[in-house]
Amino acid sequence: MMTVSRTLFFVLFLAIFGSLESKAQVLESTPIEEEEEPKKPIRERFYFGGNLGAQFGDYTLINVAPLVGFKITDRWSIGTQATYSYVNIRYSNYRYEDNIYGGSLFSRYFIFENFFAHAATETLNGNWAGTGSRFNVNSIFVGGGYMYRIGSKAGFGITAMFNLLPSVYSPYRNPIINAGFTFGL
Repeated sequence: MMTVSRTLFFVLFLAIFGSLESKAQVLESTPIEEEEEPKKPIRERFYFGGNLGAQFGDYTLINVAPLVGFKITDRWSIGTQATYSYVNIRYSNYRYEDNIYGGSLFSRYFIFENFFAHAATETLNGNWAGTGSRFNVNSIFVGGGYMYRIGSKAGFGITAMFNLLPSVYSPYRNPIINAGFTFGL
């Protein structure tokens, strides 16, 4: 049931933002000719990037999250992101160590040149809080961000999101702030 609701949410999000990009027709007695943009080759519509993170000490976290995106239009893109995290927590007599992995699907729409809306669904697999068995934790994120452009093909992005499916086992606490690089914009 959870998978169906996530899928419906993602499809609904894509439909809403896809319709924002479509152009309205003006009904007049004479047709208006519109100048079409030349279509970019498919290989030029892909972009790559991701996030890297690390924290050391009593709470050690190492995170790697590469992503691949595809530009549907100049403003709207969809993509996928893989995630791997190593967690090692040491407090007094408490010890917890785990390798967490998973992936996500996302959609991003640039409202203005550098500001974007962002939605994603993610599934992570881990031995959450030392429960003794591995299981999935699902999240749905909504939020937005800012892309600082570096030249015409790269950028540094900061995203602020909220998890709409908080869980005791979720590694996230709202708000979630991510930063990373993107190449191929």
